[in-house]
Amino acid sequence: MAKKTTPLGVEIDYKEYWKKRKKENFWCRIKVNYESLNELLSAGQFTIDEFCSVLFDSEKKSQIALKIIKHVKSSEKPVYFKDMVQELKIPRSTAWQVYLSLKRAGIISRKSKAEPLKLSTKMSEALEKLELWWKNYVSVTLK
Repeated sequence: MAKKTTPLGVEIDYKEYWKKRKKENFWCRIKVNYESLNELLSAGQFTIDEFCSVLFDSEKKSQIALKIIKHVKSSEKPVYFKDMVQELKIPRSTAWQVYLSLKRAGIISRKSKAEPLKLSTKMSEALEKLELWWKNYVSVTLK
């Protein structure tokens, strides 16, 4: 196994690290400016662009996610990954990383490679449950 040494001298087995990371179902990197997000949501101006930028730190991945979501939503025929990459002319490896993130987050659903891509409501259902849990938690801690 190839172990790399970081500048601080800590050894990390990157293969093991990535195996563990791939097993995670949802990566949560929330860096939300609550005031501006609340203004956009209240005014009805929150767009799919902002949604993708909240999901991904990288501008490139955010743009690819936007293209994938729009393509899956607007396509009249079944959308398959390979065909979608060719139609949108996006880098295959980055598109695959974005697709996996969207799938793990529950935004896109597909059980096998033979099935077409579909938008899912799993993420919204999970966020609704999380919202109820958080409201309960906050009210319990404030008492």
